[in-house]
Amino acid sequence: MKKKIIGSVIITAIAAAIIALVVFLDNGSNPSIVVTPKEMHKDFISLGVQRNYVDLKENYIFRTYEDLIEYFPNATISEKVFDDYNYLLIDMTYDSCAEDNIVPVDYTIDEDDLTVKVQYERSCGGPCAPEYIYYLLKIEKNQNINNVDFDYEATNNVECHDDPYVTKKPIIYLYPEEETVVTVKLAYPEKLTTTYPKYSDSWNVTAYPDGTLVDNKTNRELYGLYWEGIDNGIKQTNEGFVVSGKDTTSFLEEKLSILGLNDKEAEEFIIYWLPILEKNKYNYIKFSTEEEINKYMPIEVTPTPDTTIRVIMNYKPLEEKINVKEQKLTQKERIGFTLVEWGGSQIKD
Repeated sequence: MKKKIIGSVIITAIAAAIIALVVFLDNGSNPSIVVTPKEMHKDFISLGVQRNYVDLKENYIFRTYEDLIEYFPNATISEKVFDDYNYLLIDMTYDSCAEDNIVPVDYTIDEDDLTVKVQYERSCGGPCAPEYIYYLLKIEKNQNINNVDFDYEATNNVECHDDPYVTKKPIIYLYPEEETVVTVKLAYPEKLTTTYPKYSDSWNVTAYPDGTLVDNKTNRELYGLYWEGIDNGIKQTNEGFVVSGKDTTSFLEEKLSILGLNDKEAEEFIIYWLPILEKNKYNYIKFSTEEEINKYMPIEVTPTPDTTIRVIMNYKPLEEKINVKEQKLTQKERIGFTLVEWGGSQIKD
């Protein structure tokens, strides 16, 4: 038997259309941006964003309060809500550098198939390492769900111009030995093209030994501080590495370990750069020296880290292999309060 649950009513739809039209007309200078505000559907309960994936089988249904609290001990939900309903776990991968305000606004159930309409705001940052956003959906006691599909819709229209010659994806991790309030200041903010959280004079966060950061302005949990900037000016020289596109993974695994990145940081680096590098027949690669990085974007951190590791990879696609002198890399030991940063840039011709 078909069963449909439609979460919005005609009046709401008409009101939303009117709001969209008003916004459209009010944006005469930029009519491509039309934002229709939406709210989370009343049958969803937010469990928030987590850095670690909650490993449960697909389309998992919580049937008791005790079961929920076992996996989400901080869930602010009353035990009484389980008297009449069960709750389906809805999980979505979330890129905090490219997406914001992710909200399930509607859903339909057709027999045992669920479709969730999700709205979000798009930005030009990222990609960052994935985080996970979780919701509970109220369902009937006898309802099972075999399949979940998502219908994603951006509420804004943002054109992202991908300049290959910007310094891409520098992300800063902080690992104090104890919970510490840390201020990070970039010396040349005029070079910044994208930041997350929004950079204004400095970033101020509470940092924890496991690398977790809390933005003291928004109380939002982060795993790093993200920025991009204009071309760093590095040129091709007779020193560096020439790497076949198909050998990119093994090359990066080896060199990033020497440069001091741990497995998690190296994985995030490789996830970002692998699709860019492996499609080229060859790549000339040179890692910026500490002196070059500090000249391009000095960084001031309070309190001062005991160890600072800044890795910027510069590359240039090649059709043919060339001979260069192999760059010597120096391994840096992580001692005490440690700051790690990585990024990269394409070298101009």
